Amino acid sequence: MKALKVIGVIVVALIGARYLFEDYWYRKAIPENIGLNYRISITSASGLREGCGTAVYRLDGKTAEAIKEQGVTFFEESVQARGHADRYYTYGEWMETPRDDWTRPENWSYELLCGGSVDDSLYDEIVKSGRTGGSYYAFKDEAVLMVIPDKKLVVFSHNG
Repeated sequence: MKALKVIGVIVVALIGARYLFEDYWYRKAIPENIGLNYRISITSASGLREGCGTAVYRLDGKTAEAIKEQGVTFFEESVQARGHADRYYTYGEWMETPRDDWTRPENWSYELLCGGSVDDSLYDEIVKSGRTGGSYYAFKDEAVLMVIPDKKLVVFSHNG
């Protein structure tokens, strides 16, 4: 019986460690000036070398207000991921929605559903925000980052 308790504690600790590491890994991919509060959803799938997934965070209120005031110019400093110095984690030009590449469902559904499903209502909010004005996004190698100030959401999606 004691061995089962020990095994149970180890399993819970490993699950908790994975949860924390996953959150840490995704946060490092988002530029420093984009203030993050808490994790809303992370879905991911990975193989030996490649993986895909989506992380959704709550945007902090101060950042949301600054984006609403400055628009796309806020993102002039949102080029490099906070936890990486290499070019792979460098974002390209920031653009305002609507996203031209989200005109057909297969364009955005794969991007948001790879690695698992986000909550249906959250998914709907993200897609609606991508199809209307007022949100911002940028691409990097094998990923896209979208900031939705009205909903206070940050969405990072990668495939590769």
